[in-house]
Amino acid sequence: WGHDGDPQVWNPATGTFTAVPSPSLMFCAGHNFLPDGRLLVAGGHITDGHGLPNTNVFNAVTHSWQTGAPMAKGRWYPTNTTLPNGEVVTIAGTDEGGANVTIPEVWNGSSWRQLTTASLSLPYYPRSFVAPDGRVFYAGEDQQSRYLDVTGTGTWTNGPLRKFGTRDYGSAVMYEPGKILYVGGGPPTNTAEIIDLNQPSPAWAFTGSMAFARRQMNATVLPTGQVLVTGGTSGTGFNNPVGAVHAAEMWDPATGVWTTMASNAVTRIYHSTTLLLPDGRVLHTGSGDGAGAVDELSYEIYSPPYLFKGARPSITGTTPNVVGYGQSLFVETPDGGSITKVTFIRLGSVTHAFDAGTRLVPLSFSQASGGITVTLPVSGAIAPPGPYMLFLVNGSGVPSVSRIMRVQ
Repeated sequence: WGHDGDPQVWNPATGTFTAVPSPSLMFCAGHNFLPDGRLLVAGGHITDGHGLPNTNVFNAVTHSWQTGAPMAKGRWYPTNTTLPNGEVVTIAGTDEGGANVTIPEVWNGSSWRQLTTASLSLPYYPRSFVAPDGRVFYAGEDQQSRYLDVTGTGTWTNGPLRKFGTRDYGSAVMYEPGKILYVGGGPPTNTAEIIDLNQPSPAWAFTGSMAFARRQMNATVLPTGQVLVTGGTSGTGFNNPVGAVHAAEMWDPATGVWTTMASNAVTRIYHSTTLLLPDGRVLHTGSGDGAGAVDELSYEIYSPPYLFKGARPSITGTTPNVVGYGQSLFVETPDGGSITKVTFIRLGSVTHAFDAGTRLVPLSFSQASGGITVTLPVSGAIAPPGPYMLFLVNGSGVPSVSRIMRVQ
């Protein structure tokens, strides 16, 4: 959705769009998936800098919206983070009067509660993740990272300082449980840094730098565990189309090295979106709808190199729609002997250079007659409940088409 017109459902198989009118204007709201697979949208748009307190929930199966109890404060540019127990915390944003909202709120499925002892003013769209210990880790945009404990009425504590200063409209992803890559941001930089929250004393460290400085870009985790960066601009200022970067780059977590990939055709900067599709391709779309930029209503599809490395492994037979934590799951495949990696990737929820929904969880597996047996994640701190894509990856680094299932 955008500022004008109805939200649309896009069918990647047919390329068709279907309007799904929303109960209120959700431009610049926060969103993330609930355990039951529906999308929780918190906040929305009154005017620039002024947010609605509205709660809207979208059901992709029925193409229908449901309204919920409003938040205590309006929010424009908040972040929704799905918690290990299936609740959702929304952080930051500006309210009906344009003031920063300092008190986080937690959605329990029917109502909101305020974390009244966790007051903190943060920049728009915090880059927030569930940490392995169940707390919420704030990676930026500020240089000071932090932890939010949502128990009781909430508590913030400081984490380690990042190496680079403010990464304004840079992109951050959790490429493995507890491991975060934060890349780019303004003033446009080509630097990137990583942290491993599994360590006893986590600390940020620089990894390899991109070939191009970028702001207003998107980082997307791929089934292989690599991270793709698309779009953005190296130009000065908030959203300068002069200096737009068209070449994609791919980061390898094993080496820390970036590789320049193919270029897209359209300048995609502020309000662009990049999303991993269930078939392993990548949707790259949008841009504009503010900041004086051209409104780009088109989309492009990127096929990563792994789609040109030979036959893809296949998943045959049925897989369940819902799985449980720690469950053993048989996956039927004629290619079991060639599988070297199984990845579980949560469905994305992307806005303003950040995907609040996605994380990659590697799954352990063993060979079985007619396929493989996969062990699902053990807890919601490792894999917050909700919808995931299950990919099988062979020794050539070629992924299957995924199967979507909910873990809860």
